[in-house]
Amino acid sequence: MEQDMQNGKQETVPVYLSFKTFQSAIQSLRTHGLPDSLDRTAFGSRSGAEQTQILSAFRFLGLLSDANRTQESLKALIRTVEGSTEEKSILAALLKQRYANAFALNLEAATPAQLDKAIGDYGATGATRDRSVRFFIKACEYCGVKLSARLTARKPRSPNATNDSDTTHTKGKKGNTEIPVIPPVGQAIMTVELPKAGGTLTISGTFNPFVLAGEERELVFGISDLVTAFQEKQQDDEE
Repeated sequence: MEQDMQNGKQETVPVYLSFKTFQSAIQSLRTHGLPDSLDRTAFGSRSGAEQTQILSAFRFLGLLSDANRTQESLKALIRTVEGSTEEKSILAALLKQRYANAFALNLEAATPAQLDKAIGDYGATGATRDRSVRFFIKACEYCGVKLSARLTARKPRSPNATNDSDTTHTKGKKGNTEIPVIPPVGQAIMTVELPKAGGTLTISGTFNPFVLAGEERELVFGISDLVTAFQEKQQDDEE
């Protein structure tokens, strides 16, 4: 594995989790200890998808072997203090080694398309590539690697990428200007008394009732009808 890395061969796609998640994973190992090898249970509080992404990221950066054995680079990183000059120096060295394609560019003048290609050459495509580019930019900024204003100002998003907000976009009739559209959302709550169980049942949802259709409409109104029928029967029994 190490020899493959030195020859520029990567067996996993570039890091595509958020830089904050990466930092949190490193900090978790500082807090709970670093075992000789890592598996998904080392990050038990994370979702299964995040656990997979963290291990993949560590392998790509050379922090883990192909068999997830802890490498000296990870041990050195864990020994540093978060935000320290030493930590940033180690991370910068890892970035330069693992992202040789990107650093072969003149990053202080590079364009977004050039960086996209450099990251994509490692095997990342589509939304994964966009997320990989975001990680690289955030990591470089954190470590003090100088980047062109074109890269730091960009908003690398794909139509399928996860947004940081619930705001969606649509194109206006004139030109290609994107106009933010916030879908109307309401909160629906139904509470029903359960006298035999000695409590209540609350059903709530946050959605736009005007766009319900098909199976989703049948599901929501089916639940509503069941609750209403139950309540009416309770009232009849009391009378």
